[in-house]
Amino acid sequence: MRKVFLLVFILATGYWLLATPPSTLAGPQSTSYELRDYTFGAGGTTSNESTTYSLFGASGEVEYNSLTSTNYRLGGGLNFTILANTPAAPTFTNPATNYDRLKFVIDTGGNPTDTVYAIAISTDNFAADTRYIQDDNTVGSALGAEDYQTYTNWGGATGEFVRQLQRGTTYYIKAKARQGNYTESPYSAVSSATTSDPSLTFGLDSSTISFSNLNVGNSYTDSAKQTVLTTSTNAYGGYIVYGKATQALTNDAATGTISNFSGTNSIPLSWTGAGFGYTTDDSALSGGTVDRFTNGGPKYAGFVTSGNGDPVADHTDVVETSAISDEEFTISYRVTATTTTRAGTYRNTLMYIIVPTF
Repeated sequence: MRKVFLLVFILATGYWLLATPPSTLAGPQSTSYELRDYTFGAGGTTSNESTTYSLFGASGEVEYNSLTSTNYRLGGGLNFTILANTPAAPTFTNPATNYDRLKFVIDTGGNPTDTVYAIAISTDNFAADTRYIQDDNTVGSALGAEDYQTYTNWGGATGEFVRQLQRGTTYYIKAKARQGNYTESPYSAVSSATTSDPSLTFGLDSSTISFSNLNVGNSYTDSAKQTVLTTSTNAYGGYIVYGKATQALTNDAATGTISNFSGTNSIPLSWTGAGFGYTTDDSALSGGTVDRFTNGGPKYAGFVTSGNGDPVADHTDVVETSAISDEEFTISYRVTATTTTRAGTYRNTLMYIIVPTF
């Protein structure tokens, strides 16, 4: 009987311990709440450094290093306190409807001036294609230490162009920042821009020029006729228009000619004597002194009859801020005959050839 009684007492006592846990297992509590999971922050200091080392810290960090949602991320832990600020999405545009380059401007994210930035680029919004803008502004598959550049080296507020892109293609870019070891930020949000297709249109306001009858009343001269050249293009290096003649002005009976004027394209001259020549209002014309036709002008040159001809109009500045749209230059002509020039109808064919630099 004594052994049975002892067994029952132990079972009853065990049940009582499970039903009422000891108070030492409870967290901080009030009459209504209990804090069952808690930690303490790391604390902080105003200054804790030597000439060789410094202590990074902050008071009250959260315990976990990544608290994220679809749209936001909260970085926690001591290591997060030394990360560079994540930049905002770069500005990414195609201001001149370029076909092989796009313009980007880095956002600093409020980082110091010695921060360096890397830029990733993709054609599928980084689904399977991730490449990087290199330090020479081309695109490469690897990201090297030299491809991290400061805001200033990436063009500052003006930005720079990433080059050698495919025409008619949408590109996506994102940037990240770094300021020393263990400080690289996550990538920014993504920006996108699209390259255009190459384009060129060129036209003349008229396909024929008819000079007045040359006689004593007009001193055997007509200098009032002209041709307007109109060009639109997104060629990055602009264009040059060349002019040439197939022959001298020749009468229909092939018994007489009016020779081309003695001035040349590189050294045009004020008009004197007889002949057929042209002048241009392009004051920045390439191929010689830029204002050679307009400075003290008009100055005249005779058409050549070989090769592509001579430059008569151009736009050789790079096309970065806007495409060339309906740019006009005027070619003016002058013909003067002598009193001994054989009477008749004189004809010639002029050719204007445009050469864009894509």
